[in-house]
Amino acid sequence: MKVACVLITHLPMKAELIRRPDLHDKPVIVTEGPDSREVVLDSSPEAAGVVPGMPLQEALSRCKAALLLKADVPYYHATFNRVTAVLCQRSPLVEKGELGCIYVGLDGLERMYGGETRLITSLIHAVPHHLNPRVGVAGGKFMAYVAALSSKSGQATRVSEGAAAGFLKDLTVDALPLSWEDRSRLRRFGIYSIGQLAAMELGPLQAQFGPTGRRAWELANGVDSSPMVSHKAEDTVNEYLSFPTPTVTLDALLLAAELLLGRAFTRPALRGRYARMATLEARVMQGPPWIRGLAFREAVGGKDLAVRALRATLDGVVLPGPLEDLDLTLSGLTGESGVQASLFSDVRRQEQLREMMRQMEVRLRTKPPIFKIRNIEPWSRIPERRQALVQFDP
Repeated sequence: MKVACVLITHLPMKAELIRRPDLHDKPVIVTEGPDSREVVLDSSPEAAGVVPGMPLQEALSRCKAALLLKADVPYYHATFNRVTAVLCQRSPLVEKGELGCIYVGLDGLERMYGGETRLITSLIHAVPHHLNPRVGVAGGKFMAYVAALSSKSGQATRVSEGAAAGFLKDLTVDALPLSWEDRSRLRRFGIYSIGQLAAMELGPLQAQFGPTGRRAWELANGVDSSPMVSHKAEDTVNEYLSFPTPTVTLDALLLAAELLLGRAFTRPALRGRYARMATLEARVMQGPPWIRGLAFREAVGGKDLAVRALRATLDGVVLPGPLEDLDLTLSGLTGESGVQASLFSDVRRQEQLREMMRQMEVRLRTKPPIFKIRNIEPWSRIPERRQALVQFDP
């Protein structure tokens, strides 16, 4: 299967620069996580030595003059989703990877576009120019990602099936899908390149890193059997209005949002359904767009509850300038009108866990990083083989 990886490096930072042009040429670190355990989500090129996943304290020790921004995850995913929606028009098989990474199945499309070159050019032009996309083409997702990572902005790199090992050997372990901690551990063991990792025996590596080590070893040797998982377009309800004159007051914004919510909940698409998230987007006169996302604590099925939650979220917000219009998008739609309580405590706990996982999935726009321990080979002499972490799915 031939796969293209459309890669937007540093998407959070590029998204911030759209609405904050004053950050150009400044060292900036975008952080996420609780205050006590903040980590780097992204950074500008001027923040030398700072990489995603690094603890904030270490990042500041490497770049003391950096400006700190708290991650606006709904805004980044809104930008990412718009790009994904356009690519879904280019191919019937599109998979969303990590933020900024999209895989596109190419089989059967070359004749439609008149050759591979035109097909790849179409993918590059589908992404806004200011996001500087890169494209990689290979026989698997990981090789396509590495090829895209090695490309220049606005260009594409193709890796043939027999050239995978030679292409990978000189790349650093930073290209592997490992956490910052695991990459640091590899360097402490004297492993800096993918070629060095591929030359190791699997046993010692798996004993130190468990299943993650095996996966990294397989990828380093060009073995990637992960299938393409097609992206399903999300149901949304959208309403829009244009202000007669640009507004700078929060009261006018709230009144407009209330009007749009009233329209949205009378639409047939929301009849008997509930929404888990709302996104407001407005054009700012002579400025970048203003976007604010809100994940409801509980799915809302009517205007009144949504308005109360929105007013609480926007209370005290300072608008960046005169707003010319307002666009409202309701997403995370569900058909549930309620959850029946159970007389049995175990069943009730399962219902609560399911609801919690659904809420987290809407907020994070991906499967929550929650796992459980499952016995695999409890009799094994090797501790790493006795148990494994698996995705928690109540």
